[in-house]
Amino acid sequence: MKKGLTDKLKYLHPWILVAILLCTGMKEAQGQEQAYFSQYMYNRMAYNPAFAGDREIPGFSFQSRQQWISWEGSPTSNIVQAHTRMKNKNVGMGVSLCYDKMGPVQHSGLSGAYSYTLQITGESKLMMGLRGELRILQVRISQLQLVDQGDLLFAEDPGMKLQPNVGIGFNYVFRNYSVSFSIPKILNAGLSPFDGETSEWSKARSVFYLGAASEHEINEDLKIEPSVLFALAKGTSPYIQLTGLLKYREKFGMGALYRFDKTLGGMIRYNHQDKIVIGYSYDVSLDYIQYNTGTHELFLGYNFPFNSYKTLSPRRF
Repeated sequence: MKKGLTDKLKYLHPWILVAILLCTGMKEAQGQEQAYFSQYMYNRMAYNPAFAGDREIPGFSFQSRQQWISWEGSPTSNIVQAHTRMKNKNVGMGVSLCYDKMGPVQHSGLSGAYSYTLQITGESKLMMGLRGELRILQVRISQLQLVDQGDLLFAEDPGMKLQPNVGIGFNYVFRNYSVSFSIPKILNAGLSPFDGETSEWSKARSVFYLGAASEHEINEDLKIEPSVLFALAKGTSPYIQLTGLLKYREKFGMGALYRFDKTLGGMIRYNHQDKIVIGYSYDVSLDYIQYNTGTHELFLGYNFPFNSYKTLSPRRF
């Protein structure tokens, strides 16, 4: 085999691994209520614990997604994260706080992540992560406006329900390519606030995440960063998002996204001295554009300056 062809196959092997993971994961994936973010590349620890501490300096971030703005009771998702590399450079730790709301349903939770990085060669490494989570489910049905007044089932709220869970994740890095696989919630938690509810519709199922990303230098000032994220679930269509981000001197970024549910969007990014990152995205469902004014998402990230270590990758938090 010619040397040029061999080199090309060497760069393609992370993408071949994605295809293999996708084919095997589709057999077992199950649906659930996980919130999705358009700017997922900035909060990868939310769905994959292997990304905890993927930078050597401590990082803090806040992300808020306001979906289908013109709908009353439309979904909102908010997440606060902090993570860092420990003294042992192979170990990373992180913590997340989340709050999701859709109509009368509210989810709030606390999760912790642990990661370990195994250096395979000088150009490749495998990051492995574990995650533990405790969420609280609240359904305020007493606030609903009923057509038939006086229904005793809606007279008072059912109270809080605790939902513990665990998850795992992996991320393989080869040069400027990365491939990730994770199951952030392995346990099938109940979604119904009522005790004894066993319907299949009242369960949150595990979901398989598959992702791939790379970075390519166009010239001294410009870089392009394509990525793809799959979320696979039993009984539902796969969630697939394609994203492309063009960066200028690691300071300004502009990109576009497309989801296979006919959603189109764009995003902008500003990085100030690799300490403060601000990102904004807007997307709209082309099928339902007449019913809502789209979805807004804001990202704010901050790297603590007191640590003098160099970063592993200036694009990640």
